[in-house]
Amino acid sequence: MKRSIYRGIGVVAAAWVLNASAADVEAGKAKVAQLCSECHRAADWSGETEPALQSLIKDIVAGKVPHGKRTLKLSDQDIADISAYWTSGRK
Repeated sequence: MKRSIYRGIGVVAAAWVLNASAADVEAGKAKVAQLCSECHRAADWSGETEPALQSLIKDIVAGKVPHGKRTLKLSDQDIADISAYWTSGRK
């Protein structure tokens, strides 16, 4: 009985973690409108994969890659959301 309870708790916890870290295209769209759309367009990322774009944005946030107008302060979730939006084809 205890094993069943622990398995159930484990499944619920795993689902919560996966859902919490899933990229949200709509949140990405809002963040792009707020921070990115002044300078960037969807065509800027044409053919880019989501992981590659996430890596690039992380490097920009970390200061490894210069970014023209502003210093970016984004959470990992913001980066995932923005990358999901830019690569989703929903512009």
